Amino acid sequence: MLQTTVERLLPLTPMDDVFIVGNKEHAPLFSQQVPQCDEHHLVLEPVGKNTAACIATMAFLLHRVDPDSILLILPADHWIAKEEKFRDTLYTAAVTAFEEHAIVTLGVPPTFPSTGYGYIEVPESELTGGRKPAIFRVKRFVEKPDLKRARAYLESGNFYWNSGIFVARSSVMLEEIGRYLPDLYAPLRELARIPLDTLEGFLEAVYPTLPAISIDYGVMEKTKKAMMIEADFGWSDVGSWDALYDLSSPDESGNVVEGHVLLEGCRNCLMQGGDRLIAAVGLEGVLIVDTPDAVLVLPRGRSQEVRRVVERLKEAGLEDLL
Repeated sequence: MLQTTVERLLPLTPMDDVFIVGNKEHAPLFSQQVPQCDEHHLVLEPVGKNTAACIATMAFLLHRVDPDSILLILPADHWIAKEEKFRDTLYTAAVTAFEEHAIVTLGVPPTFPSTGYGYIEVPESELTGGRKPAIFRVKRFVEKPDLKRARAYLESGNFYWNSGIFVARSSVMLEEIGRYLPDLYAPLRELARIPLDTLEGFLEAVYPTLPAISIDYGVMEKTKKAMMIEADFGWSDVGSWDALYDLSSPDESGNVVEGHVLLEGCRNCLMQGGDRLIAAVGLEGVLIVDTPDAVLVLPRGRSQEVRRVVERLKEAGLEDLL
């Protein structure tokens, strides 16, 4: 998915303008998966601090080259059906961000009442703008809702799924981070001045002290500069095993199978095998994922609840299994 994220960008922007920001421990994987990415374009975080920290880091690094540089912030776990339309939408977002001095996000028209996505509300009065793609001022960002609220959002017609894709001038992004996240902005502002060959050491020293907060919660829910472009190009945040099943092609029994798996009388299951054999009999609507150090088993439709298991593992000091 990281490879695909990079490759779908290249008709829009050269590889020299692509940066990968991720955890330092994954550096060998980044180099393996995207060998065309120069090592100086790998920005490695010593610890994870959520999205605001990595976005601020890149905004400072690009700002020192050109304050008006356009920052395209793209998570690497997205599935896009219509890639050309996706690039056209990104181009429109970049032009809008530049001309309006806005932070532009892409909002996906919801197709079902998802409780796994955040939502963006736009004013009803702007829903008849007639532009393609439609561009709106954002009324508010909404956290992941319960099922009742998700159904109400779907029925209202003026709520969109939050794709987590953002476009802005580096100067505008930094201005808003400085306004709403000063405790994050202040330690990182030295990035505007330090020699680039000291970047790794600087991040090693500063990153552990930063607050861990998402750009959505820290900035986008507060800023007055948020705009949204309708993203109607076939999208999914493959952030759960349920989403992976929905995007796959099941066999005649509705099963999605990969790896060393033997099924007997199973229907509508996802089985992700590893080196060991997964043998399952008579199951329906079940997800089983085998990894070298753990096995995950749960009903389909409840994969968002894996976060509870993650919390339990952290409480037990078993982070190595994550």
